[in-house]
Amino acid sequence: VCCLRWDRFDGDKRYEYQICRALGIYLIIHCVILCLRKNVGYPLSVRPTIVCGTLHAMGTAIGATVLLAVGNHGDIWQRKILPFSISYFLADIIWYCLPHRDITMSLHHLVMIGCHYPIGEDIGAYVAGAGRAEWCIWLSMVGYLSEWTTALLNVRWLLAHTLVHHHLSFTVISLCLLMTYIFRLVLFPYLIVFHIFPRYAEYAQTQQVLTFYIMVLGHLVVLQLSIQWVALILKFGLRKFLIFAPKSIPSDSDSKFDWRRSAFSANTAPRID
Repeated sequence: VCCLRWDRFDGDKRYEYQICRALGIYLIIHCVILCLRKNVGYPLSVRPTIVCGTLHAMGTAIGATVLLAVGNHGDIWQRKILPFSISYFLADIIWYCLPHRDITMSLHHLVMIGCHYPIGEDIGAYVAGAGRAEWCIWLSMVGYLSEWTTALLNVRWLLAHTLVHHHLSFTVISLCLLMTYIFRLVLFPYLIVFHIFPRYAEYAQTQQVLTFYIMVLGHLVVLQLSIQWVALILKFGLRKFLIFAPKSIPSDSDSKFDWRRSAFSANTAPRID
């Protein structure tokens, strides 16, 4: 919200060029996958977006974890990880959200872009953090720890659609995935209550109240999606979530299934995307 005028803040276009370059790479990879999916076959043929989705999730999750562990290296986060992530959200809107009219994921992606794009510029991080740029970059990194959920969800989906019989790895990945969802349900309320709300006076003093509410909204959107996914797990049942059951392979012409729901049930087929 603070930095949607692109390079007007410091006259430096490198950040935007990195986003555009990464977007181009994502689109090229996706086009290559589309060309190869018929030859590779199932399950890539019904969900070609899983390649870039997993690449993004693993890259951002590992990046956030390492940088938080070794210290707040804001320059690496701003110039490397954020362009890598923002470009993915733009690409996923193009190749998935718009064709399938997925309003929920579109909202998630737009909120993520709106909240994290400003942090890629020093002045944007300063404004978005109400004068505390390092705190704002730290908050961005911590939020991206939730991408571990997406990474594990994709791995579980691949196992669910390639295994012939149950394997211990399926249960282990499913348990880790469940733990990351519980981590999300604890992390985001904690950040809102103990790190964001206490700084309201600083945002009001710097006349950035709108930025404050956008920040709160961003965390609430991700929290709401996490609650939605946990509700799906409970709906299917923990046993079905943890134990693999063989399923029938869908045909490439079958487009009535939703892969995001199928990730929780080994007996449902994915939607073609």
